[in-house]
Amino acid sequence: MDLAWIFTVAVVAALTLGPARQPARRLATVAATRSDQPGDLRQLKRDLRDPYPDKRQRAVKKLAKLGTRESWELVIRALEDSEPQVADEAQIALGAVTDARVLAGLLGREGLGARDEWVQRRVAEAFGRMSVDVDGARLARALAPREVAFSRALLWSLERLAWAGHLAGDRARIVREVEVCLRSNLDPALRASALSAVLAIDAERGAALAFEALGDRQADVRCAALLGLERLVDARTPSLARRHLADSAPAVRGAAIEILARAPTRAGLRAMVEQMADEPRTRLGWRMVACLQHATGMLYRYDPRPWRLYVAGLPADWAPGAPAPPRELGNRSIALAGMPLLSDRVTFLVDFSGSLWQQRVGELTRKEILDAKVRAALESLPEGTAFNLIPYTSRPIPWQAALVEAKRSTVSAAVRFFEDCKATGTGNVFDAVLLALSDPDVDTLVILTDGAPTGGRHWNLDLMVELLVEESRYRGVVFDSILIDASKQLQGKWQGLAERTHGRSHAIALAKAGTGAGR
Repeated sequence: MDLAWIFTVAVVAALTLGPARQPARRLATVAATRSDQPGDLRQLKRDLRDPYPDKRQRAVKKLAKLGTRESWELVIRALEDSEPQVADEAQIALGAVTDARVLAGLLGREGLGARDEWVQRRVAEAFGRMSVDVDGARLARALAPREVAFSRALLWSLERLAWAGHLAGDRARIVREVEVCLRSNLDPALRASALSAVLAIDAERGAALAFEALGDRQADVRCAALLGLERLVDARTPSLARRHLADSAPAVRGAAIEILARAPTRAGLRAMVEQMADEPRTRLGWRMVACLQHATGMLYRYDPRPWRLYVAGLPADWAPGAPAPPRELGNRSIALAGMPLLSDRVTFLVDFSGSLWQQRVGELTRKEILDAKVRAALESLPEGTAFNLIPYTSRPIPWQAALVEAKRSTVSAAVRFFEDCKATGTGNVFDAVLLALSDPDVDTLVILTDGAPTGGRHWNLDLMVELLVEESRYRGVVFDSILIDASKQLQGKWQGLAERTHGRSHAIALAKAGTGAGR
């Protein structure tokens, strides 16, 4: 009996304790998994309400890493954050969405149909960076030609998704919706964006529209047509580019130059040399010099005569060798802080944020040093140049509404305006750039900054570069920058913007610039 009783007790104990240990093991596994996750969801919710934007931004990053539907809902809510570093982080994060229900929400009231127009714009742009198939028909149905910024972002996303192979849906139907924007007369850049989207979605239909658009009255549309045909690798593109070197619009001539430079031939070189002799815009003239030097390795300057002789001696089947390294262009006597000025249609944007006033170089503030350099640069502008000056803090502070001819009286007035301007605050470069781009005659922006945007709707410089390149895509505007005591990381980002627009970025240490050479 005793042995039987002991056996019975042992069996009961095993049955009782065994199941209790299994949940304990499961809880330990769950706890270990949670410790590997980038933060507790409840804590991240609290962090999104923190008064410090840095903490809210970090919370958005961690929520995106979690990748659950609930965490994505919180990321989407962060698009409404009043601080650009938080909202930008959320916009960037949305490019990683893969969940079908989250995508459906972004296509609906949570995203494209949101009440906040900036949420709409941010979501419209983010779709173009997604690596999953997106319903193109629903994107196209959301197009609203009268809402230009929103619709341009949507068209850009449709184009990117199509080129990446992630555009789902009936393409004929999508094209019909997009062509409504192309046929509208509301905005030239909107029409150009629509043409670029059609070229990506349906090559055959896009090519037909592009050939028709080469004769369009709006330069943006002609530019989109020429660049689109190049991307389709149409055999007729080189001859079309040579013909459009004589287009009435500088942006179209600029697009033709880039097409000829990307696949240089003897005929293309000869066409650029002849255009250089007649080119009315100095920035395009210098660009042709750079392209010719790069293709041939020759170092002739802005003078068509030696180029003409050189090209005439090339064999008919000439092909370029190894590309030559870039050379400094321009005249150093016409310069700002040591960087030669290559444009005769230029706007100067100057960052008046707090560091301009707070940091001193010896007995002078940065602003006092820049006063002298801006004066020297403006007084060096040659006859025929048109210019404007836009200091910026949280908002742009334009000297004039549009470019003004450089004369003694206008230069003196601009210098007085700059030296008398005492504005200070955050550095909203994005809105300053948009204002400068609203002048249709501008072909170059020269931006003086410490490199770090600190105000406005956008804060993340990587995102801003993409947005600005797209914004100026059909204008051919060049971004030059002069970076004052900027970090190496910031220098790299501004260099990227310069390279993608065929500009230059110079970094200076203002202590040296204040005492050394360079206008």
